[in-house]
Amino acid sequence: MSSQILDEALQDYRLQLNDLLHHLGRLAVDLNNRSLEDTIDRLRRNVSEPFLFVVVGEVKAGKSSFVNALLEAEVCAADIEPCTDTIQQIVYAHNQFVSQVEPSLRKIGLPIEILKDISIVDTPGTNTIVAEHQIITERYIPNSDLTFFVLFAKNPYQKSAWDFLDFVSAEWRKKVVFILQQADLLKPADLETNIERVRAYASQKQIKSPIVFATSAEREFNGDQETSGFVPVRNYIKEMVSSGESYKIKLRSVSGTTQKIIDSMATDIQALQTQLEVDRQTVYNIQSKIEAGRNRSHYEVENLAERLVGRYDTISARIKREFRESLSVFSVIRRSFAGIFNKEASMQTWINDFQERCERDLKSSLEEVSNEGSQHFVDGIRQLLEGVTQELNTIQASQVPNSSISIKILERRQEVIESVKSKVSQLFTDEGLGLFLSSNADNLAAEVVGGAFVAVAGMVLKIIQFTVAEAILDAIGIAFAGIGVVMFAAGIVWQRNRIINRFEEALDSEKDRFREEVTDRLNQKLSLIYEEVERIFVQFYDYVERETADVKPILERYQTIQTNAHDVFSKMNSQLG
Repeated sequence: MSSQILDEALQDYRLQLNDLLHHLGRLAVDLNNRSLEDTIDRLRRNVSEPFLFVVVGEVKAGKSSFVNALLEAEVCAADIEPCTDTIQQIVYAHNQFVSQVEPSLRKIGLPIEILKDISIVDTPGTNTIVAEHQIITERYIPNSDLTFFVLFAKNPYQKSAWDFLDFVSAEWRKKVVFILQQADLLKPADLETNIERVRAYASQKQIKSPIVFATSAEREFNGDQETSGFVPVRNYIKEMVSSGESYKIKLRSVSGTTQKIIDSMATDIQALQTQLEVDRQTVYNIQSKIEAGRNRSHYEVENLAERLVGRYDTISARIKREFRESLSVFSVIRRSFAGIFNKEASMQTWINDFQERCERDLKSSLEEVSNEGSQHFVDGIRQLLEGVTQELNTIQASQVPNSSISIKILERRQEVIESVKSKVSQLFTDEGLGLFLSSNADNLAAEVVGGAFVAVAGMVLKIIQFTVAEAILDAIGIAFAGIGVVMFAAGIVWQRNRIINRFEEALDSEKDRFREEVTDRLNQKLSLIYEEVERIFVQFYDYVERETADVKPILERYQTIQTNAHDVFSKMNSQLG
């Protein structure tokens, strides 16, 4: 860049600024924000490109005439009808050219000396509704170094123009120079009044020490350079270039735009961080609820087992009495002799009938206890599912707005939550929970359908049925062990007391095995049930794990960029003043 005084401090700052933009560009890639990538890429190029002026203002305020007079060439059309169809960027070129870069963007190259140090963009009127304004907004305003704000000297108070000034100065923090064009149409006193009013209005817009030039392209083209007002404008530009001020302005401009980008991302980054924290907390909450439900269910199993054992004690006392009474001498002899002629009346048949009756009585007596315990168990599962459903509903309502962040993993968030909620909802119904519990009963209650309670009760009773059958069978087997053929009455009568004692002792000892067996089998089924509940949420767990892997580096990178930006811009303020 010609005639610029670029000391080492400015060069060092330019390198730091470029490095900051490099990291910001990487962040834009991570966020899949193509528009932001392009803006940052243009900012990096802008640091080494000629000083960029953007000329904005109302239709027919004299923007194009101002540009033509400034360059002393007929570059921009200045027709009576407003030309709102094209943005023109004017750059230096050894050989003149005109290139239609886009339908609404034309680049013009001219061998004009001043264009070696500056590049000018002539824009449509701020009060016209055209698609070009999007290009101004997205491409030129963020990358401009200085904005020439052209106002109609006779009436510099148009609302649309000053609204656009808010965007240029306040929103993007750009340096603004005011041009009151067509000054030849006012008396000197009126012109001075309007100049002072523009300064006052600009000050109200938080523009410090506003610079205002009054120009007349008409006088400039007629050779009246002393009163046209363009000499002060050209001197202002030359002074900026020769003193290096233009480069400082460029660095300030790029820095301001960079800070604006960082600040504008803060809300979305914070939302992204909050969502990640919420999702991870939700995983923890769900796992905690499942673990609490598992512990509660284990407690219910232990409590149910103790109550069943208490009922077992009551019923076994009755069984003992019946066994003792049925093993009287008279009854044994009668059954033994009767069995010779009729197997249905034999001692063996009585033993079989006694065993079945005991099993039936125990099962019937324990059914009430098991039903109540089963209901507690089902209620616990239902309460668990209600809790996790509430967790999912809460996080589903919070979603990072897709404004500047488009991370691929986030696109699946709602889909994953809906999928998990659907599975939970299906399991939540009595029918769904019933079928689910039955299918996890290891075929012990596979035939039981009709709801969650029926499934659990069926599962518990099936376990009790098997356990009771084993207890009674073992007790009888132990009682008659070593007696020989049971239908010989003499052997039974001779050892009646020993048989009764062994039966009662065996029945008592079976109580502990009964407790252990019931507890163990119910806990096995419990584990299967909770494993299945856990499986429902694996999809969400996996999602949050991937979300953490994808989002956490972005948050850390943004935090690093914020810290580096603070250091770089603090240094800039001390170096550039």
